[in-house]
Amino acid sequence: MGGRRKNVRVGGVVAVIVLLVLALTGAQDGAPASVRQPTPSAQPITLSGTGQEVTEPFTLTGGLAVVRSECASCTDDFIVELLDDRRQVQDLVVNRIGSYEGTKGVAASAGEHVLQVNADAPWTVEITQPGDQPAAALPQTWAGSGDRMEGPFEADRVVTVAAANTGDGNFVVTVIDADGRSQDLVFNESGNFADSAVARMTSEGPYYVNVTSEGDWTLTLTAP
Repeated sequence: MGGRRKNVRVGGVVAVIVLLVLALTGAQDGAPASVRQPTPSAQPITLSGTGQEVTEPFTLTGGLAVVRSECASCTDDFIVELLDDRRQVQDLVVNRIGSYEGTKGVAASAGEHVLQVNADAPWTVEITQPGDQPAAALPQTWAGSGDRMEGPFEADRVVTVAAANTGDGNFVVTVIDADGRSQDLVFNESGNFADSAVARMTSEGPYYVNVTSEGDWTLTLTAP
């Protein structure tokens, strides 16, 4: 009887140790399935040319695409359009006169695309698809110049945006979701501007902001 009791106690200790080892191993192997892990960015697609051109086809996965465009020596119109596999315009990425450098987040369909570019000087365009990225909690403040995409940030489908802009031209701020889809046009002004507004989103976060400006600007995002 005494021997059997001793074996039962040892067996219980062994079972506890085994459970602890399994738990620790599981924690090291990866996070629980309910935790959303960041997805590595795809390799950038780099396109370049001179003057007016339709690029060679390239493939995008469905979702957010970040387009960085540059034409440092442009003096006339610089226009960049993203066309889908039916050669329909999916997004007017850039429409500016003169020297330009900026980024914009767009909603891309899955499949083949081309760029239709109008320029009077050499230009380059780089396209990345960031996938899932860690999103920052509010409040967030960004400062920049020209066209920029900022984010991602988390919000409960509503956010207060305080903005200031200096310079000529349009000042536009749009909230987009993690697939690049427009959620709310927060500001559409011109010239010097300072004000705040509440943006409301229909899809779940995380979110980004697209800023269109020809000058310097600041954005501060807070929970309402």
